[in-house]
Amino acid sequence: MSLSSTQQAPASNVLPLADIHLPQAPSWGLSLTGYGAIVCVLLLVIAVVWFIRRKRQQGTLKRLALKQLAQLTPQQTSDIARLLKQSALSHFPRERIASLHGLAWWHFVEQQLPVKKQANVHFSSRSDILELALYGQQALSETNQQRFYDDVRYWLSHALPVKKVIATTSTKGHQHA
Repeated sequence: MSLSSTQQAPASNVLPLADIHLPQAPSWGLSLTGYGAIVCVLLLVIAVVWFIRRKRQQGTLKRLALKQLAQLTPQQTSDIARLLKQSALSHFPRERIASLHGLAWWHFVEQQLPVKKQANVHFSSRSDILELALYGQQALSETNQQRFYDDVRYWLSHALPVKKVIATTSTKGHQHA
């Protein structure tokens, strides 16, 4: 037998096989729901990143203020008061703080602390001697200098960063015309 005769099979030996049907190729396109889910996840990631950065920035301002306070001595009363005012201005709207002075300012500062912590500072009860010292009319005693320094450090530690609920409290009745 020759090679060419074995390669051709007789027609009677062909098996009746059905054609093979392949499934459709997978589609990489998403439905409207899929695109919506992706958008929601991206928005959530953006919101989380924004929130973390904002909290970090507020914490940075607090740490900076505490660091500047640590560089001051209790005898630098006017510098400590200036730092307190600058810290408040960096966390509260300028229009709320700019017009405050005297007892109204000290009440405002105390009210920015959480209610449970307000009893630990004594700005308004010492407002008279603080005002005299800040305007150079009478120096504070060493004890009062240390108390003022400690009160400012306590305020910076506990009142900052500002909580949204506290930041919206009204200061009417404490402002002078």
